[in-house]
Amino acid sequence: MVNDPGTGPQSPQILPADPDAGSEAVSDAPTAPTAATAATSSKRSSRRRVDLTQSESALVDKTRAQIRELVDEVHQLSKGSVNAEEFYEGFLTRIVTALASVGGAIWTIDAENKAIDLQVHINLKQTSLGDDEEARNRHSLLVRRLCETGEPALIPPGAGSKNQAGENPTSQLLVIAPLRVDGEVVGLVEVFQRAGAGPTTQRGYLRFVLQMSEIASEFLSNLRLRSYQKQEKIWHRLEQFVQSVHAGLDTTETAYAIANEGRRLIGCDRVSVGLMQGSRCHIKAVSGLDSIERRSEQVKTLSRLATAVVKTRRELWFDGQSADLPPQLEKRVHDHVDRSHARMLVVLPLLETVEGDEGDEGLSRNRKPVGAIVIEQLAESDSTRELKASAELVVQHSEVSLTNCLDHQSIFLLPLWKAIGALTGQFRGRKLVRTALVAAAVAGVVAFLCLFPYPFSLGANGALVPEQKHEIYAPIDGILTAVNVSDAGNTVVQQGDLLAQLASSRLDLEIENLRGQISQARQERDDSGHRKATARTPEDKAAYSFQYDRAEQNFKNLTRELDHLLLEQSKLEVRAPIDGQVVNWQVRQNLMRRPVRFGQHLMTVVPPDTQWLLELEMPERRLAHLARELKASDSGLKVTFALLSWPGREFEGELISVDQKLDVYSEEGNCALVRVAFLNSEVPAELLKSGTRARAKVHCGSASIGYSMFYELIETVKSRWQFWF
Repeated sequence: MVNDPGTGPQSPQILPADPDAGSEAVSDAPTAPTAATAATSSKRSSRRRVDLTQSESALVDKTRAQIRELVDEVHQLSKGSVNAEEFYEGFLTRIVTALASVGGAIWTIDAENKAIDLQVHINLKQTSLGDDEEARNRHSLLVRRLCETGEPALIPPGAGSKNQAGENPTSQLLVIAPLRVDGEVVGLVEVFQRAGAGPTTQRGYLRFVLQMSEIASEFLSNLRLRSYQKQEKIWHRLEQFVQSVHAGLDTTETAYAIANEGRRLIGCDRVSVGLMQGSRCHIKAVSGLDSIERRSEQVKTLSRLATAVVKTRRELWFDGQSADLPPQLEKRVHDHVDRSHARMLVVLPLLETVEGDEGDEGLSRNRKPVGAIVIEQLAESDSTRELKASAELVVQHSEVSLTNCLDHQSIFLLPLWKAIGALTGQFRGRKLVRTALVAAAVAGVVAFLCLFPYPFSLGANGALVPEQKHEIYAPIDGILTAVNVSDAGNTVVQQGDLLAQLASSRLDLEIENLRGQISQARQERDDSGHRKATARTPEDKAAYSFQYDRAEQNFKNLTRELDHLLLEQSKLEVRAPIDGQVVNWQVRQNLMRRPVRFGQHLMTVVPPDTQWLLELEMPERRLAHLARELKASDSGLKVTFALLSWPGREFEGELISVDQKLDVYSEEGNCALVRVAFLNSEVPAELLKSGTRARAKVHCGSASIGYSMFYELIETVKSRWQFWF
């Protein structure tokens, strides 16, 4: 920072820190004309000298305290997290204030071109360097010479002849101290001090500036160390970024690598990567997201903006000011910013890399766009320069990586060539013998699976069912008031035995009401018959005869209705239709005191001498093999099954029928019921229970080992591919 000459430090006359310098501030006393006057003057002078000495001592102490305070401030400033420009400004201001100097300057050496740059100065225009170009040139040579020697210097004003180069061209005393980092001179601290001080005072100036330059050198060393550490982190992130984006040749994976690793390298809030598809740029990856909702309005606006920027082939940097935006981009930028709430938006087009396009503007202009990188900053940021440098690195590597990916994916029949390349790679060098052995082994296994026969069978699940059984249903609506069957499921009954008793309060009420109506109808019929028999005139007799016939017909109708209700009432007794065993479990617990509806299943009675069958659920996908084997076989097919209640024991049976209707019975989907007969004597009687689960195999001749083991997989592939060719 360069201060204006009019705003330089206006400090009082502060004595230097060196105690010897204070002796020069006292003036000599005048000569006395007479003895009396001399005596009087001597006493007065002695008192003034004592007062002046005390005042000077207090002023020196105050000055030293001020200087120590300024030195402490410099120490605190050097330990803070400030940049070089802020440190230079605060450092030089405090030195000039402490020394009550005219001004000062800090010069640094550019490490690349060895040029000497003025970093900050105070009141430089109040010296002769402000207007005299020749003086500035001589002063520049002086600064360069001192930078080369690296030695501190006290240069009095006007040292050397006027035409001598490399000397002090100003009217001030130059106090110069070097700034060193790792033993190397990186700059100078220059103080323009008022001339006229004694040698001791001047040496005090130099010692003070040297001490301050050591503090500044320590700060610059720490600053360089922090810079190295920061640069090391950046190089580490760059290395990770390069490894990630060049790790593969898949476009989508590379886009996600650019978005996620690029965000870490740039240090922004969000990075999105778009790829060109035709004339539009589609967003393929967003940092921090595993997938993208392409129907999202924010993604759509970002895609439109990226497409428009790619067409211009120019970078877009938007920090909230739309004055410099092209008209075709302004609306699209604001549409996206309104939804994303980004404070800074950067869109960088990605162009394909062409061999030999470095420095060739013609080739650079003809490069095709491959996509765009969108950088978004949701909060305020001052590191725009660092962001631009990092973004440039990301763009360079992204262009190369995406170009390689697109070139790789544009190869015709790429998967086929990859497979052929991988296959031929196995026949080179030492891999040849191993590959030949593996190929021979695979060929042997395939031949074994295809040539050797093996029994072919169809698996199915099923359950035991009785060949004959009688299902008992509720004959009428009612409530079960009695159940004469045990809950154990082993009740043996005879035909006609009472199994359960139903009660119907509705039916009882209707019967009682109907009997009352019949009694009343009988009374009306008898009265009409009596009046008919005692009628005196033919007209009365005919009228009473009509009443009698109507009452008689009503009586008959009510009687028939009562007979129907009594028949319904007789159905409240549920009796066994045959001799057998009730096989239901916990009938009393499930039915007692519970209302039932007409047709509701109550229990099952199985005859004691019934034949038990195995009912299998044959999946639809296996019915073609079953039908083909049934057609080719003269007798029933052999079935082997095992009961889940008796594992390890196999039974044999014979397929006797196949249901002609398909239905869903289990998780197998559409199935046809297949019935299998077997010898009941081979199965313990206690295992012959309705619903006992079994696993069975229906033997359907023989086929190759491979087909017998993988026939369902083969047929699944056939069913899916049969319409493709």
